[in-house]
Parts: sequence; C-alpha cells; structure tokens
Amino acid sequence: MMIYGQSTGILAIYAADSVRLNWLGIRWTPAVFQTVPAVFAILFGTLMAFLWSRLGQHQPPASLKYGVGLVLWGLGPAFMALPLRLYPATQRVSPLWLIGFYLLIVLGESLTSPVGTAMATRIAPHAFATQMITVFALSQSAGSALAAVTANWYRPGHEAAYFTIIGAIGWLAGIAMLLNHRRLSAMTE
Repeated sequence: MMIYGQSTGILAIYAADSVRLNWLGIRWTPAVFQTVPAVFAILFGTLMAFLWSRLGQHQPPASLKYGVGLVLWGLGPAFMALPLRLYPATQRVSPLWLIGFYLLIVLGESLTSPVGTAMATRIAPHAFATQMITVFALSQSAGSALAAVTANWYRPGHEAAYFTIIGAIGWLAGIAMLLNHRRLSAMTE
C-alpha cells in the first residue's frame, strides 16, 4: 500500500508534468491514468480467479504467491525509476512508463490482496476470524500512512533514487518471503 500510495500523489503530478499526453492520436488527461489500475484490477482479478480455480489443489502455496506479489510490487517503482534516469526532467515521456508501473503493482496486488485476506481467515482461530481480517485491513491502512510519510522524502532532482529505494523495500520483502516460503507454508497450512 505504501507503493500504491505513490500513484495517487507523486505519480499523479508526474503524469501532469512529465508524461506525453498526446498519444495514439488522442489527447489524454492526467486523470485518465488514475483509472488504469482499476482496469488492470478487473483483468488480473479475473485472470487469477480463473487460474486458481483451474489449478485447484495443484496451485502454489499462499506464501509463494504472496512473495511473488511483493516482488512485483517492488518492481513497479524500480521500473518507474528508469525514465527518471534515462530522460532529462524537461522531456515528456511515453505514457507506457506509467502504464508499466500500474501493470506491475496491480499484478502484485492481485497476488497479495486475496492471499492476505485468505491467510488472515485461515490462521485465525474461528472465534477471531473477523478480528484478523480487521488486522489485515489495518496493515493496508498503515501502508497508506507510510506512503504519506515517504512522500516527504521525495525531492525534485532525486526522483530516480526515491523510486529505487521504495521499490527495493518491496522487492526485498518479496525476496525474504520467497526464501522462507516453505517454512511459512508449513506454519500456516
């Protein structure tokens, strides 16, 4: 959620100031980019529901899905650091950079959000399932609060480093989860 928070603040400004808004013969507004995650959420949510239903008992463990999702969350900001390093601040870039960012983080979210909710109910004692779902929701709120805090570290001229660090946090959390997924699976299955 800390990473997603960047898209509604800093990247909304980036879309207005640094993205080429005439694309495919259409004049886009910066607000259009705020709808991209919703479209991807519908597409990837449908795809993941189909995939997990199709795989049934043969799907990967929840901890592995969550780890891959966290890596994807981290790759989004790392991907966004590329145009900030490759192009001067005065040059408007392709909207595909923002679309790529959204593609990565929403794909990551399609793995972490439903898995997190399912795991919260699975590991909680029956009498406390609702409370555990609330704790999971509070963790998402904490991520949004972290987005507000980290936005204070954003400095013009240092955007690439900012997004690299934000991405590294998500990527490293995902790698840690992937390295420990068997042990975590054994504890939660």
